[in-house]
Amino acid sequence: MAAKEGEYMNMRTIKTLIVTLSMIMLLPGCWDTKDINKQYLPVVMGVGKGKTEKYRIILQIPDASGKTQILDKEAKSISKAIDLIRTDSEKSIELVHLRLLLIDRKVAEKGIDNIIDFAVRANDISIKGLVAVIDGDFEKTMYHQISPTPEISSYDFFSQDAGWTPNQSIVRIWEAYQNQNSYTEDMAIPMLKNGDRTLFTFKGTAVMREDRMVGTLNQEETLLFNLFKGKYSGGTIEVAQNTSVLIQDAKTKHRTQWSEKGPSIQTDVTLDVVITESPEGKGNAVIEKEMKEQLSSQFNETVRKIHSLKSDVLGIGMIFRPKMSEGKLKEWKTKWFPKLEQKINVRVNVLNEIYFKENANDNESQGQMLKK
Repeated sequence: MAAKEGEYMNMRTIKTLIVTLSMIMLLPGCWDTKDINKQYLPVVMGVGKGKTEKYRIILQIPDASGKTQILDKEAKSISKAIDLIRTDSEKSIELVHLRLLLIDRKVAEKGIDNIIDFAVRANDISIKGLVAVIDGDFEKTMYHQISPTPEISSYDFFSQDAGWTPNQSIVRIWEAYQNQNSYTEDMAIPMLKNGDRTLFTFKGTAVMREDRMVGTLNQEETLLFNLFKGKYSGGTIEVAQNTSVLIQDAKTKHRTQWSEKGPSIQTDVTLDVVITESPEGKGNAVIEKEMKEQLSSQFNETVRKIHSLKSDVLGIGMIFRPKMSEGKLKEWKTKWFPKLEQKINVRVNVLNEIYFKENANDNESQGQMLKK
């Protein structure tokens, strides 16, 4: 009997030791945890040209009260500048919440491949972060602040769920990396400067050729760019004689051809719009005709401007990609894109019906269609 009790006690002791050792082995998994109160979590990084070094890095760090702390250093590399900021900071710097990468125009005109490569390779930076170019005073824009507003962040101005409109282009870090290494597409980056009563004022779009900024599109041209790309939600177009319309839907259809002269493409853009402002007595047919003529002219003028910059920001090469051999793919930007013939035709449908909800609790009849 005593032997059995001793054996039972030994088994119990062994089980206790196993459980204890298992818990001890799990403890090292938390050895590097850090108190969030001991960390700085920047949401915006500015990359500019330093006065004495190659790069100037400015980090914006918001706090719970809505105020923003600024940390600023210069170095020969981005990594070194961030390391210097960490050295002088009383808290650790973690870039896991970085949402917006702002690049000075002077730097963008010389090339941003090193900056984008750094952002992609850094383990603690999300490639879903947004990229923009500062067209103005770099320091003034990065240090610009408005009244403390805890509910507003800098990257909200680029969010399609917040302040974004089709008058602004939008590009993420992974898209910038993909486009600067693509044979068949270049990138368009939003441009901004500090606002008066807002954080930013949008200036248009920076047109890139590979990794260098070669030109710009204004806000109206940016809207057309987004329409071509299928990003139209909430876009408003002003037509002649005090008429404005809201875009409800946009569809594009491409017809391509490759002859001995080179590639050619015709694009039909069909817009479904709702009139928001119009002089009394002006019919839908007149508005449709005015919009068709105006937008077709503006579209083709914008296309000619983009071609003169030798930049395929519209991604025409992606449309022709299935028809090209590997050799033609590599020559697209240098040989075939300059030979491209492109024309855009616009069709406009004015929607003359609006849906009104009658009774949200009525499953059989949710409303009725009423003529304007």
